[in-house]
Amino acid sequence: MSSKETLTIKNYIGLVGDKPIRFIASDVDGTLVNDAKAIPEDAIEAIRAARESGIRVAIASGRAWNEMNDVIEKLPCLRYFMCTNGAYVMDKDENRSLFHVNFDKEQALHLLRKLLTYGVYVEAYVKDQIFGMYPPSRCITPERLGACACERSDSNLHTHLPGATYDQYALAEGDEAANAKLSECEIEQSNFFFRSNIRPFILATRTMVCDLLAHMEALEEGPEKIQIFYGDEPMRQRILQDLRDEYQGLSHDGTGRERFYDVLLSSEGNLEFVLPHTTKGTAVEALAKHWGLRPDEVMTLGDSENDLSMLRFAGAGVAMGNSKSNIKEAARYETTDNNHQGVAKAIYSAIAYNIALNRKS
Repeated sequence: MSSKETLTIKNYIGLVGDKPIRFIASDVDGTLVNDAKAIPEDAIEAIRAARESGIRVAIASGRAWNEMNDVIEKLPCLRYFMCTNGAYVMDKDENRSLFHVNFDKEQALHLLRKLLTYGVYVEAYVKDQIFGMYPPSRCITPERLGACACERSDSNLHTHLPGATYDQYALAEGDEAANAKLSECEIEQSNFFFRSNIRPFILATRTMVCDLLAHMEALEEGPEKIQIFYGDEPMRQRILQDLRDEYQGLSHDGTGRERFYDVLLSSEGNLEFVLPHTTKGTAVEALAKHWGLRPDEVMTLGDSENDLSMLRFAGAGVAMGNSKSNIKEAARYETTDNNHQGVAKAIYSAIAYNIALNRKS
């Protein structure tokens, strides 16, 4: 089906029921944005139409608040952002967090120590910032250190990249990372861990540190989320075998301790370690209750494991066409994929469904 299809207000996904849709929550990556990491114009127009019809629209994403700039730029009309899988909820218009839930600091440090032994890229989400660290074990050798030292002395890179961070093959923070000329080591690391379509976004939104453990120990509280990029499939399988099976789906681990994290696959190449009782679903539920809405008045849109909680909560949980089978099975409805107007079709379906209900009443 062509992504250029002209859409109208029509019930494309076959919504049924007796309650109007009053609140729509959409995931971002793999859902609202296409594979080129852009928000299609048809989705923007559909969201505007939904708001004009009286439907509230909010974002529910695994992204941190500082990663929402592209969404805010394209959709300044949106006010509520459920970030970091629901652990950090922002009211954009009032520039304040509505609620914020984070890991116990000591438990987070325990998990970080474990993850750093695998030689993967590790990062921690702390409110509106993301602190990341490349694994020293991947390329720190005397030869490589010497090569990078020469690269640094032969260029003006030191004006962009702090020396201590550079020696760990990390990147400078924020926009500097996106604009700086990278060394051979940095290019090697970023190419290995980050897919090409997300690499520029990652480099522009992370603050790289040379010692993530020391950095987190110096902070007052634990992070909302810990995430890794593993680089290759065997490493993902090893980590899941070691860490996921012990906790996922259980209220307690094998020693009787209550689990303190769940492991989610939100996209290819990364694993998210999140609080087990704080999800997109709990955040969507909290906003719905705040507005006096029932689950059957809510539509949610998603494509990944971290969307399952909100897809199950909503009366109209909609899986994207690019979702895996377990996501589609959990959702009540399915739309087309994120490259073929999936979000727009679902939203126009909600508007058409509401119009049809209103005519019956």
